[in-house]
Amino acid sequence: MRDRLIRKRNNKKNKVISFVPVIIAAIIIAFLFLLTFLSLMNIGNRKIINNVYINGISVSSLSTNEAKEKLEKEFENNLSQEISINFEDYTTTFLPAEINFSYDIPSSLEKAYSIGRTGNILTNNFTLLFSAFKKNNITPSINYDTDKLDNIIENISVEIPNLVIEPSYYISNDELIVTKGTDGNTLDIDKTKELLISAILNNEKNITLPVNKVSAQEVDIDKIYSEVYCEPQNASVTKEPYSVSVEKQGVDFAISVDEAKQLISNPDITEISIPLKYTDAEITVADLGEDIFGYKISSFPTKYDATNTNRATNLILACEKINGTVLQPGEVFSFNKVVGERTTKNGFKDAIIYSDGELDYGIGGGICQISSTLYNAVLFANLDIVERKNHSMTVNYVPIGQDATVSYGSIDFQFKNSRNYPIKIVATANSGIITISIYGVKEEQEYTVSLDVETIEKIDYDTTYEYSSQIPVGQEFVKQTGKYGYKCSVYKIVSLGDKEISRTLLSTDTYKPQKAIIQKHP
Repeated sequence: MRDRLIRKRNNKKNKVISFVPVIIAAIIIAFLFLLTFLSLMNIGNRKIINNVYINGISVSSLSTNEAKEKLEKEFENNLSQEISINFEDYTTTFLPAEINFSYDIPSSLEKAYSIGRTGNILTNNFTLLFSAFKKNNITPSINYDTDKLDNIIENISVEIPNLVIEPSYYISNDELIVTKGTDGNTLDIDKTKELLISAILNNEKNITLPVNKVSAQEVDIDKIYSEVYCEPQNASVTKEPYSVSVEKQGVDFAISVDEAKQLISNPDITEISIPLKYTDAEITVADLGEDIFGYKISSFPTKYDATNTNRATNLILACEKINGTVLQPGEVFSFNKVVGERTTKNGFKDAIIYSDGELDYGIGGGICQISSTLYNAVLFANLDIVERKNHSMTVNYVPIGQDATVSYGSIDFQFKNSRNYPIKIVATANSGIITISIYGVKEEQEYTVSLDVETIEKIDYDTTYEYSSQIPVGQEFVKQTGKYGYKCSVYKIVSLGDKEISRTLLSTDTYKPQKAIIQKHP
């Protein structure tokens, strides 16, 4: 009985085992049939297979022309929308078009169409089979103008609130004025670039700026002393090769470096004055008997209202401070260092400035007209710009993209004498005309410079009303004229004779609109 049961169990087991090859064979046949069916279905198919995406946009079952049309429409819609950039109360906007952002659609479509078509018949059919379960997303190659992006981020980096202010100094007559720094914010430039590009790719409409709290550097008196101190230098000229050296006064602290360190170590003061002593050179340029600054390299005029006494005083004073400045080859000019802090002690007056989209008053108002006039003279002299920032709103004395704002302690205008010989700045303000010229030695090849300003966007202004019973019924008075805002790119074109040598992006500038303010009876 027991043997019979065992034989019966073994017979069942053998029957099951004998069915296994049959089942496996059936599965293989079914699978091959499915692959064959897919292969037959795909013969003559000229469309992208299922479950294929480009940058998250489905192009499944579309011809390349259909997919191209769909992608162009989607990308154009995404790239035309502004991205809001924020940090605390600061906000600005950014358009991908400002950096000429684009997707490489043709290569993306080529990759999409090739899925399921690049291997042999077996691998292609496997790809077709698994496309029902696996999403293929192609990340397209992108293109954009890195110089424009860098310029936009650089502008943002000086606009964020509570910027860190590093220690600074300038010379005013017989004193060296040293100002301690202030802790504050600094923008993470590299992270900002990543966030902006990521926002474009992912169609995000808002980003928060990556801003770090940093401490200002300590005042380094030893370093300042090494930069200020110099021995007197006589003027000289050589013929072969032609070279001119302008005389320099010797400069030294009138107190010891240790005494200066004691002054700056006082935690209760933010600014100290260090007395200076000068030693004149024995031979000046006038003693050389040659007009080494006889060639006018460039000149640029702007108009001002001479009847606006305070503003005119500021302009004349700034001109006097920069007039006659001589720069050796490679030397950098700093507007803030040469002109100094705009205070009543230094002779500057209260005049109109921009403040939060409205006109206000501040010490040294109008001085940016001098830095802007100098900026243009420097541009047309083909000198290298080191630091320059546009105003928050347009100004009426130079075209958009051709202004240079300054603010002592935070925003400077700097340029370098990139010529082979010394240059001299001649600045005058007379009878409503400011003229700044650059003089030097005529070189073998003199280039001409022109500017091309490309307006990207014109931004409308708002109008607000102020009500007062002092205004007669039915009458209105314009307290502040509205101004359009702009976004523009400025290109510097350098030519030799009639031949264009180079075309370089100088800046991409944004100007906020100035609201109109109308006064009327309630």
